[in-house]
Amino acid sequence: MTGNPSRQLDAFTTPGSLLRAAREKQGMTPREAADRLNFMPNYVSILERDDYRALRSPSFARGYIRSYGRLLGVDEAYLLSLFDAMREEVATTPAAPPKSRPLQLQHTGMGVVIGVGVLMLLVAALWWWGGPAAGPGAGLEAAVGQRDGVLAVGEGG
Repeated sequence: MTGNPSRQLDAFTTPGSLLRAAREKQGMTPREAADRLNFMPNYVSILERDDYRALRSPSFARGYIRSYGRLLGVDEAYLLSLFDAMREEVATTPAAPPKSRPLQLQHTGMGVVIGVGVLMLLVAALWWWGGPAAGPGAGLEAAVGQRDGVLAVGEGG
């Protein structure tokens, strides 16, 4: 268990911890750093927590670390080597299988039955309202028949 002390120290050194220490040493607040870098306000705290998943991609995180290190005067090559080592460590760590819920089937059976029933009622109502002779000329035939009937009554009287 006795190892090289500098090796043990490097195991706990992360880009975020170095950046936070450098920022605090210069007396700068996270908001000031974000303003100087034109970062979103929460990006500085994300970088200092080493929470790179919250950023868009590793390429973006790498660029943000480089810019932040340049602002604070921290060795960019060292920061990026620590970042790459952390990414390799995360990549080699087996990820837990994602928890998935069992597949839920949609319960549309009752909705389909109700929809078909409403459609049948609508068709039956239209058929009843229009009558069995409801066709393209049904209204014209009914009007002619009524006029003939009126004339027949009028002539007979």
